[in-house]
Amino acid sequence: MLFLALLAPLLQLTAAAPATDVAVVGRTHLLGKRGDGTGVHLVNCDAFGGEGTIRPPSSYVVFCPVDGNCNHVPTPDNSCTMSSNFLFTWEGAAQACTFPTGARFAWFIDSNAQSQANFKHVGDGGNQYRAYAGFKDDKHTMFNAGSSACHSIYYFI
Repeated sequence: MLFLALLAPLLQLTAAAPATDVAVVGRTHLLGKRGDGTGVHLVNCDAFGGEGTIRPPSSYVVFCPVDGNCNHVPTPDNSCTMSSNFLFTWEGAAQACTFPTGARFAWFIDSNAQSQANFKHVGDGGNQYRAYAGFKDDKHTMFNAGSSACHSIYYFI
């Protein structure tokens, strides 16, 4: 029963998602022009064991007010921690995260998404303001958390 309650809002999002994939060519230029220009990234940060510090791997949901300019450490209000001791599994289940501002982002990523090509449509998401289409990212480094590189695994625009 809980599964159906979580699934219902995501099914509504599919109606708002684009029917075709976003073109790969010029992707960075298109990000600011789609929808309202905002984006959400599902991010994994590497573990770090150097300089006498042990930092386990971690995962975050990052809201980008201007997605075309989002390769920097997010403000605390724009970051939602999914795990601080392991890499979170993003795929295969309806999931959600509530930011410190109270905004809640929910998403679903296909269970086989990591086997898809970069920039392929692999899921959908949304918040109380709008629906987003989800795509597999190329795992580029978005920012560094201390000495740990943080990589965009999926993005929603």
